[in-house]
Amino acid sequence: MTGPRHRLLLVLTEFPPAVGGMQTHARHLAAHLAQRGHVVEVLTYRVTDTVLAAEAAHFDAGAGYPVRRILSRLGYWFNVQRILAHIRQFGPDAVYASTVFYGLLKQHAGVPVLCRSVGNDVLRPWQGYPFALWSTLAASPRLQHAMRRWIEHGWQPDWVDHLFRRQRERLMRQAAVGHTRIFANSRYTANLLSGIGVLPERIEIVAGGVDARHFGRTRRRGVEARAELGLAAHDVVVLTVCRLVAKKGVEVLLDAVAALRASVPGLKLVVVGDGPRRRAYEARAAALGLGQAVVFAGRVPHERVRDYFWASNMFVLASYESRHAGGAARDVETMGRVLCEANAAGVPLIATDSGGVPSVIRDGVNGLLVLPGDSAALAQAMERLWREPAFGEQLVRAGLRRARNEFDWSVIMRRHEQAIADAIRPTPARGATQQEEKIV
Repeated sequence: MTGPRHRLLLVLTEFPPAVGGMQTHARHLAAHLAQRGHVVEVLTYRVTDTVLAAEAAHFDAGAGYPVRRILSRLGYWFNVQRILAHIRQFGPDAVYASTVFYGLLKQHAGVPVLCRSVGNDVLRPWQGYPFALWSTLAASPRLQHAMRRWIEHGWQPDWVDHLFRRQRERLMRQAAVGHTRIFANSRYTANLLSGIGVLPERIEIVAGGVDARHFGRTRRRGVEARAELGLAAHDVVVLTVCRLVAKKGVEVLLDAVAALRASVPGLKLVVVGDGPRRRAYEARAAALGLGQAVVFAGRVPHERVRDYFWASNMFVLASYESRHAGGAARDVETMGRVLCEANAAGVPLIATDSGGVPSVIRDGVNGLLVLPGDSAALAQAMERLWREPAFGEQLVRAGLRRARNEFDWSVIMRRHEQAIADAIRPTPARGATQQEEKIV
């Protein structure tokens, strides 16, 4: 690298071998900074599952930088103390976190603290047990293992949200305003941050995150992928890739497919992903008489998802804002990385004008936007893409350009590295401050 070499502590709570958007972003960021010559250490959650622990050890061995799996999914204040102790030991020039929850570190550690917000950390803070009292007890690995299904898969009952919501929100707001800089994944998220008091000049919108080269395709690859997945050449394949939770609107997509079957011969829907609503969606598909027209593929390794894109005629994400915990907690698509992937894969797409999606999809440019929850409008847009292939190709070309020039990891990582460098300033006697400060 040509610029200065920095010591960077990355608090990346969601991290491989677990899969998901946050994990993907974390992996790319850590690898990029290490490859650029920075001295990087990662702090992340402990792994209590035996199988995942073996996968984690394998990943860590080949990471190229130290990964310390020392944090608890439950004990928030336990984590704060662990991180502060590691700051005193490691002596970083800056700390970067994958959520807004650790902005409190800045005033106690004397170093710049930056983070990325995906919006849902503001809408429904998930700091586990948010109280200082008994935080060490809550951080017990045995307790985490016992509650793993709840806390690692987001299936906790609504009463847990009710019990801790007020304290979680208070901590989230205090932490968010303390950051030196926050990367918001969309204009929607930036507005959420401004609404809780974060200064606009501390927010930078960075939408995207896709390996455009990995998802790039030729028509030949699409034909090969379709054959491998057992899809006929004449099938009109609609793809969605998402967690099977309420906000993804899969039931709306199922209704649209049912409405189109008579007018679009060979129409098939492939659903990639898993989650707590899978059985409900399978039952709805059966009730609509879709039968063999819908394939629930379940969870697919990320490196294989591109095969499904290449095998499809169009991609659809029918998300909308949902509520749970008695209506108190909002859940919405704050960006939609999978939309960036669809653009990079060269697939025409349809999404909903909801949450942060418009930061990725410009209606009529690199995709189509419809109103959330409107299955008739969704069916109409799907039929348009089927009947107007030239228009679909126009959307594809614009999507490929945006994927390469705006959403690619190379672009996203350069912006992160520059912002971290801008935030780092010499601070005399920083070490003494770090040794004396303690949060209780």
